[in-house]
Amino acid sequence: MSTVKKQITRRNGERGSVIIMTAISMVFLFLLVGLCIDVSRIYMVRAELQNAADAAALTAARELDAGTGGIDDAVTRANAIVNTRGFAKVGIGIALIEFATTIDGPYMDAADAKDPGTVEDIRYVRITTQAATTNILFGVKALGTSHTESRQAVAGMSVEIDGICDFFPAAIGLANPEPSPGTVMTLGFSQGTGTEVVVDDMDFVVLHVEGINGNGEVETAMLTAGVPTFCKSMGDDIEMTPSSNVANGGKAAGAGVNTRFDTYDNTGYARELHIDNWQKYKPDPNIQENITHDEYINRITGKVTPPSVPHRPGQEERRLIVAPIVRPGTYPASTNARIEAWGTFFVKKKMYADFPGNCGNNPPCGEMLVEYVGKAQLGNGSLSCGSGLLTPVLYR
Repeated sequence: MSTVKKQITRRNGERGSVIIMTAISMVFLFLLVGLCIDVSRIYMVRAELQNAADAAALTAARELDAGTGGIDDAVTRANAIVNTRGFAKVGIGIALIEFATTIDGPYMDAADAKDPGTVEDIRYVRITTQAATTNILFGVKALGTSHTESRQAVAGMSVEIDGICDFFPAAIGLANPEPSPGTVMTLGFSQGTGTEVVVDDMDFVVLHVEGINGNGEVETAMLTAGVPTFCKSMGDDIEMTPSSNVANGGKAAGAGVNTRFDTYDNTGYARELHIDNWQKYKPDPNIQENITHDEYINRITGKVTPPSVPHRPGQEERRLIVAPIVRPGTYPASTNARIEAWGTFFVKKKMYADFPGNCGNNPPCGEMLVEYVGKAQLGNGSLSCGSGLLTPVLYR
């Protein structure tokens, strides 16, 4: 057989081999693409799980306030965030919400975290999502028929969130230390007797402040006008002044509070609240009375133009006072009250301070109309006793 015929015969024998190799390659490529799709789906679900855990942990950490209410709020907010931010579209839920005093644990459930001996030191939240299953479509041999996993995240506050300095130097007695935001209440001046302090629900009492000698009407006026005080933390004891009573303290407290509305007393209180001292006790930029906190915020942020009311140059947020909240009760002079919570209150209008002589128990003298804004956060005129950082931090 000639050489040419041999080559032709060999080529005829190789016909179809390319088709077979192409078919095999296509099957392999199809399986590889399918495996990539399955792996991508696993990573997409994993990312959604991690995002949900991160968001829930950060949201929960923001609610921690060294009190039982903060634990409850953390649980509520963590569950709410996964149901309102699109995570539920892939069936993501929260399996565990745990708390700890240190980042390495041990972690405990909400009930244990609210233990009186523990709750004040809770600083971290760990979120574990419910397990999510991804069905495998192509890579069954390599990955099995399904892939199941959950994710975790740990967040905590980067600041001593319970420590506040230069707060409004009056303790506010509330049977419910965390009323609903927007609650309007009339706070009455407490009935000190000289030997004890009687704090009823929705009473306020001027505090004994280190660095200021005396606790009479002059000192009461100075304190409520805004003299810097000192630093206290959640759970600390705080000393109230038993001699600041309704006979003289209510009128003096009104004169001090009213400096926020550009109203000054030019005769009494050792001329401390005289108009010449307005730069020491500056008014708020918005002195219009009987508005809501939302209206107030809209006006100071420029969303709404406030009515033109002439007044001296003001200091932002003077009408927002941060004050410690205590339980109502009778406190002997030698007994301190425990700070149950920190609250932010919006002063709605001037206090009645024109009563001739001592006003005693005669409303509205000594009554302060306020709107409860919410739990005090750093900012709002308060200073942290810690690092000054204001945000929760995602640690893991």
